[in-house]
Amino acid sequence: MFLHFVKLFLLAFIGSIAPAVAINIEKRLLLWAGLGGALGYCVALAFNPYSLSFNIAQIFMGTVFVGLYSELMATYLKAPATVFCIPGIFPFVPGVSAYQTVLSLANNEFNQAAVYGLNTVFKSFTIAFGIMIVTAFFRFVRKQNKRGENLPSNSK
Repeated sequence: MFLHFVKLFLLAFIGSIAPAVAINIEKRLLLWAGLGGALGYCVALAFNPYSLSFNIAQIFMGTVFVGLYSELMATYLKAPATVFCIPGIFPFVPGVSAYQTVLSLANNEFNQAAVYGLNTVFKSFTIAFGIMIVTAFFRFVRKQNKRGENLPSNSK
């Protein structure tokens, strides 16, 4: 079981670093971007380690973790959060269900294509929603901090 977990961690790491290289992320940030995707994948895997594919809840928890990781690393490493977020969500992209949708359409299995298509859309929206919630929270906190800094102090 441990070796299986390590194998999936390494594959998620590679699956996050490859798009990071493709979109020209700075070299100093590459390992951090890969680590975010791998850790997010492990968080999702921890909710159901025996499943062959992720369900909606697993994807949501994984993307929320990737969003938190991205925002925190952006602050720590003085880089945009998208540098860590975009590569970090790649392991969650529902490529298999998208492929199954197209394959079902090609085989004129429209009912099966509709099921796979809805699954793909739900998983994609879950990824976007998980990232959006974290980003909105951090923007709200930053806005509150700025308001607090702009207030006049009453010290004499």
